[in-house]
Amino acid sequence: MSLEWTLLALRLLAVAVLYAFLAVVVLVIWRDLRSAARAQPGPGERDQLPVDVPAGWLRLTASGDAPLQAVDAFALFPPTTLGRATDNDVVLLDAWVSLHHALIERRVEEWWLADLGSRNGTRLNGAPVTIPVLLADGDVIGIGQMEMVFKMQRDANSTQ
Repeated sequence: MSLEWTLLALRLLAVAVLYAFLAVVVLVIWRDLRSAARAQPGPGERDQLPVDVPAGWLRLTASGDAPLQAVDAFALFPPTTLGRATDNDVVLLDAWVSLHHALIERRVEEWWLADLGSRNGTRLNGAPVTIPVLLADGDVIGIGQMEMVFKMQRDANSTQ
């Protein structure tokens, strides 16, 4: 009977060691995830601009055969979606524009343009955008039959 009790004690000890090991692994992963979450800026922490101050501008320069827009300058508040659907930040009245056509976002101090899988594509300075591309002040963005100039300045006078 002594051998049975010894084997039982060894089995219980092995289970306890296994559970202790698993607890240490979970603790290490949890701490790592917490520190990674603290290190990354949240969506609102990337840009330190006040919410009501535009971080950039798009100025419509050409519209081809598309109907006239009510406005020709659009304020950019990152991230900005462009498309024909009314839930976009910039609504473009052009049949060649997809419902959700493109995205302009700000990452730290850089502006990026991405096509959202649109049917007719997005162009930057005449070249097709297939992957997110870095924007520079004065770049010409082509969406559908429309062309817009990207401006980084924060005041409305810079779009004139």
